[in-house]
Amino acid sequence: MNSDFLEQELAEVRKVIDEALRTGRGAANANITASVGALFRAGGKFLRPRILLLSAMTGKYAPERIRPLAAAVELLHTATLIHDDVIDDSPSRRGLPAVHVVTGQKDAVLAGDWLFSRCFLLAAERSSPENARNLARAIDIIVSAEMRQDAGRWDFTPSVRDCLRKIGGKTATLFALAARAGAVEAKAPERIVSAVSRAAWAAGIAFQIQDDILDWTGSETETGKTVRNDLAEGFCTLPLALALRETPETLAPLLTHEAIGSGAGSEIAKIVAATGSIEEAAARAKAYRDRSLNDLARIPASYARDELERVFTSFIDRSK
Repeated sequence: MNSDFLEQELAEVRKVIDEALRTGRGAANANITASVGALFRAGGKFLRPRILLLSAMTGKYAPERIRPLAAAVELLHTATLIHDDVIDDSPSRRGLPAVHVVTGQKDAVLAGDWLFSRCFLLAAERSSPENARNLARAIDIIVSAEMRQDAGRWDFTPSVRDCLRKIGGKTATLFALAARAGAVEAKAPERIVSAVSRAAWAAGIAFQIQDDILDWTGSETETGKTVRNDLAEGFCTLPLALALRETPETLAPLLTHEAIGSGAGSEIAKIVAATGSIEEAAARAKAYRDRSLNDLARIPASYARDELERVFTSFIDRSK
């Protein structure tokens, strides 16, 4: 197996997604399907299907089972993005107006629910019962993490542990699910299933830390979404938590709904940068990247392992 094979398989996964979006009762709502279709065509990173396919290459690769499962994971991911954008009132996604901006919040919630349904149908019809259960467990973990995060809105505390716990629930879980689902479906040995799952989880932590860094340092043109949106919505991400440990007296008066709503975000960003918290967050991302590579080293050398190493390394070397 090589890069040409992987790209061909990813193209087939996209066809499965296209078919899932064209069929089913949800297709009756043209407004929803048009907006969701535009989101997929905008070109997401497609990381989770890529990780799933590569993980499946560590076992007995069976396209008829692997492709629908990879499509299901991407549908699940996109559904969570749509719901996140509604909850956070994010105006854009992938350089386009967010789904709820185009359709309204009610239809956006329905769009996310529809993608959940397509995800579970694909998993139930085409994959093993174990992977169908794993998808359900992932939804439980992700939604629970979202609920905990929402309960802590506007509670800015210097708790690095809380930040990492939220990242584990909201982001790393889905990366680990993709890796485990691919390896399980391909009937890889348990030691390999465990290694790729742990590696993907640690890489997912690194990925989200880099995302949080870009929220402070990137631009909307580069990232395709509004910067400092987490701050505007009252959420404390890792760079801010680290900065709060260094200079709580300076930051605390600025971290109120009123101050942030009045434009304190730029001043807060300057303080976060001055404390060195961006660099410390980047160091933590690299540590999780190294942890993921150490886990990958436990599986036999192959194209799949080499490509997973490249993908996981790219998580902290990106600008969007």
